[in-house]
Amino acid sequence: MNMAKEEMKILLFEEDCTDAETTCKYLELSNLKYELIRVTRLADGLLSMKEHTIDLILLDLPLLDNPEITTLKVVTDAVRDEVIIVLTDTDDRQLSEEALQGAVQDYLSKDRLTEDVLRRSILNAMERARLLKRGEAHTSEAQHHTAFRCQIFDANPDAMLILTNKYEIKCLNAAAGELLEAESDALVGETFPFEVEREKRIKLEIPCADNSTRLVELNAIDLVWKGEGALLVILRDVTLRDNSELALQREEKCLSSVLDSIPDAVIVVNSESKIERMNQVALAMLDSRLTEVHGRALGDVLKFKHADAGALITDPIRLLQAEVSADVESELDVSLILPNGSEVSVSVEISRISDDEPEHERYLLVLREVPHHETGEETLFQSEKLHSMGLLAGGIAHDFNNILTAILGNISMVQMGMDEGSADSIKLLAAEKAALQATSLTQQLLTLSRQGGLSLETTALDQLVEESAGFILHGSNVSCEVTKDPNLWAVDVDQGQISQVVNNLMINADQSMPEGGKIRVELACECINNGKVPLLPPGDYVCMAVQDQGIGIKPENLKRIFDPYFTTKDGGNGLGLATSYSIVTNHHGMMTVESVLSEGSIFKVYLPKSAAATPAQPVKKELETNTIHVGQGRILVMDDMEAMMMVAGEILKVLGYEVEYATDGVEAIEAYKKASEAGHPFAAVVFDLTVPGGMGGEEACRILLEYDPDLIAVASSGYSNSSVMSEHEKAGFKAVVPKPYRIKDMSAALQRIL
Repeated sequence: MNMAKEEMKILLFEEDCTDAETTCKYLELSNLKYELIRVTRLADGLLSMKEHTIDLILLDLPLLDNPEITTLKVVTDAVRDEVIIVLTDTDDRQLSEEALQGAVQDYLSKDRLTEDVLRRSILNAMERARLLKRGEAHTSEAQHHTAFRCQIFDANPDAMLILTNKYEIKCLNAAAGELLEAESDALVGETFPFEVEREKRIKLEIPCADNSTRLVELNAIDLVWKGEGALLVILRDVTLRDNSELALQREEKCLSSVLDSIPDAVIVVNSESKIERMNQVALAMLDSRLTEVHGRALGDVLKFKHADAGALITDPIRLLQAEVSADVESELDVSLILPNGSEVSVSVEISRISDDEPEHERYLLVLREVPHHETGEETLFQSEKLHSMGLLAGGIAHDFNNILTAILGNISMVQMGMDEGSADSIKLLAAEKAALQATSLTQQLLTLSRQGGLSLETTALDQLVEESAGFILHGSNVSCEVTKDPNLWAVDVDQGQISQVVNNLMINADQSMPEGGKIRVELACECINNGKVPLLPPGDYVCMAVQDQGIGIKPENLKRIFDPYFTTKDGGNGLGLATSYSIVTNHHGMMTVESVLSEGSIFKVYLPKSAAATPAQPVKKELETNTIHVGQGRILVMDDMEAMMMVAGEILKVLGYEVEYATDGVEAIEAYKKASEAGHPFAAVVFDLTVPGGMGGEEACRILLEYDPDLIAVASSGYSNSSVMSEHEKAGFKAVVPKPYRIKDMSAALQRIL
């Protein structure tokens, strides 16, 4: 019977209420179909066995009314066809051996119990019982042994070996032969080549034929094999898992660096008002170390006073929470009492970091010293602020993209060897989703940084607007009306970036009208004179005005609406409008906003008139595919970061290619020429564009094209907005794979050019 699909009756002997609740919880999470009977005493359990047809017994040892061995013996003597799994708090080796030699199918320690362990133990125990029963019916030990190995041993994805006490290999599954890179039959009778520690999980490195190594987790368990003592050795390849963990650690380090680069004091508190994180500016303000303030209540660390009344704020987080309750982000002007007793006027900006579970909600506090004087030149200040922010954002985004490449690459390779729907697969999908969200943020940061050139095309702006509006508002209760001048001028724009601007404006307008409404988009030709639009040179422009009927923007927020990370929306990241502003100014245009509360807002985008007469059609996005294409041949990977180089190499090996490496352009040129002269040329070269202090991929590609005009070069960079990435063919590249990428992205690129 398949117990994963058919209901079984389970009898649980468990006197401890907490342990019983834990076991019941794990059973609920196991997705098994069952009916549960729980008893606390041996006598009650024996009565239930007589009154009900029991499939599985979960037996706690010891019970109050009987010592361990007696309880076990009484129950095993009373069973008919029931399957027994022992649960115990003790780690008694003699007890476990006596149990497993009897009618017990498994022996589980409660402190190591999880839903996955319990599920696998139940399924395996029921299957073993079924096989044993069938073996007894046929009176054939050979048939039973074959079925056991086929169902439990050979089918296990982990490498499994059975050793004698002298470490001689007696039996191994196919996964073990593959891991040890040898035929299974050839290993039988050989001595196991690695150190083994019983009942202890250890890590070791196994050398591979290609001179690389695999990191393996080894676990050894005592068992009886054909009537003699033996060892069951389980080997699990954790190379990719550990690489992913290392990448996550690097991401955490990078995040700390980002927070520390912010000139304002940044503090993160949890729902209980306890401090979880501070950047270096905040710590320096308090003259403290993080270890001294972590976990302490915010009110115990920071002393605030009302800016006007001068009274001490006894519970600052409650006051701040009250400010943020009606709005996702709010500001509060207060006086901060420093450790030396002096006071400084600060603006405290608080944002809610939402979570699906309210108890896990967090608050981000940004403390900014209030300046004594305003410049009065707000537009110029805004532009200069975005420029400075952009320079920082570009470098951060590039480093994040490298880190995300390692994370996404390893995740995509691990996913290939997993069953869809498994617990680990679901966790990896969630990790991949989070990494892809981070990828979207880095793309916005790169756009904000204005790095690289634009891929300009003469474009009819009305066609681009109509296509974006139809896509964004599909299924919405908001409609869109587009009007335009009959002889609307064309504009020279990067269609992808301007589409992003239109999308952001449409999304903001849609979200400002939760009850529905109409968005009016007016496209007009305008001749701009001096001073009509601040910082916009005189000339001919196409003006796109996007007007909504929404809630409007508060006057105090208007001057900050284009600031990076400023948002009044639940779940927003505050980069949409900042990125849009940066895109427009990078096109030598300007973006403005006007708003009235309860009446709506008007965003205006000014783009210079094109000198050309014929516009190009908006570019349509290609559908993403999950198909993995396997190839062959030798590929050279050039990257200055070892982690990125190794990830790219592993991905290419999975795709069927042989891989060699170079750390800069000089090494790549030398390796390519050497391979060609030896008669073993590379099918393609994957170049990282940026090598600090060395020759990058663009220059190396140009030199190699002079040597070999048939060079097949692929550009890969974390600066996805660079001119090479947008117009790669002009630089001699056949394809681009922007960082971060997954295995399917590299596969698709190579499939197109090889």
